[in-house]
Amino acid sequence: MFKFAEADLPRRIWQLGIYDAHCHPTDNYKRLADALDTINISKLTIMATRLDDQVKVHEAAVEYPNRIVPSFGYHPWFTHLLYISPSPPENKYVHYRMVLFPEPPNDFVDLLPDPVSLASFIEILSKNLETHKHALVGEIGIDRSFRLPKSGKLISFEESEVDDGLGSSSDEQDDNSTDAKKLSPYRVNHNHQTEILLAQLRVAAKFRRPVSLHGVQAHGVLYQIFSSLWAGYSIPSRRQQRKQKEEQEFVKLDMEDAVDSAPPPFPERICLHSYSGPPDQIKLWTNRKVPATIYFSFSIVINSRYGEKFKQVLRAVPDDRLLVESDFHMAGKTMQSLLAAVVKFVCEVKGWEIEEGVRTLGENWKRFVYGSDDL
Repeated sequence: MFKFAEADLPRRIWQLGIYDAHCHPTDNYKRLADALDTINISKLTIMATRLDDQVKVHEAAVEYPNRIVPSFGYHPWFTHLLYISPSPPENKYVHYRMVLFPEPPNDFVDLLPDPVSLASFIEILSKNLETHKHALVGEIGIDRSFRLPKSGKLISFEESEVDDGLGSSSDEQDDNSTDAKKLSPYRVNHNHQTEILLAQLRVAAKFRRPVSLHGVQAHGVLYQIFSSLWAGYSIPSRRQQRKQKEEQEFVKLDMEDAVDSAPPPFPERICLHSYSGPPDQIKLWTNRKVPATIYFSFSIVINSRYGEKFKQVLRAVPDDRLLVESDFHMAGKTMQSLLAAVVKFVCEVKGWEIEEGVRTLGENWKRFVYGSDDL
């Protein structure tokens, strides 16, 4: 059992720079403001998840630009609240019967708000990326496990977790657990989730921003989605590169056109947050032909429950693709302890001295967020 509440690191280690790659502290904004004066975490990568917290993330980034990197996106848990069609559905009953399964009865739909257009959200997302030049897109993805609460209430992450942050998540929903008994049988249609994910990926690609990706019981599906986006962009083998170089001797290249060419139709840096997939799938994501740089981030909140598998996954991740996160909903001592605990655990499994590990993780985070570790 991880005694995360007791975890800490010497001040000299914190001063090397420790970065939280994924967290949700805007669910308690006042606590965030107070905590930033006391916690030792260098920067927080703060995720938006739904319509009403995009502005909270924006405001936090404006107020604390040296401590916060914002990330804007629509989490798969809340995608049922968006409609994809150009015109609004006839009524909300028609919409929710299309996007939820099994088909919900009217009395459950009565608990849900009127849906909002995906197009209007994409406008908000684009505006936020224009405003914040280093903002990410996230938290986005696919969740094939999550069930809506029986109340139909649009819950925050703070409300959806138990106080210590280690309660049931969408990753593991035991039907006999207390949390599960509060859940309805209704899930968001996978095709609906996919369409909303793809729309956000297109925006990330347009602005050349990294993404923070949520995947639960969807690791193979996500890889297939990105493989289709990567088609035609695979990095050639060394032999193919030599052949291309020979051919280019007979072709005059317009280098200015090459520099000014349109960005690829996919984000070039991707983080699989709190990665819970199998170790062998890491090789697929990190294959040298993949035309994007894939990072894997880990948290005590999610990954510690996997025991030996967690260690196997960490060993399989290349050293330069590892990130750490708290995935916690409240800034403060607990968030810092969660981050310290995962840093210690990663260093132990990887066989790193703590200073070496912290420097490596910091450089990785900078490359993921900024595209360079020189910043």
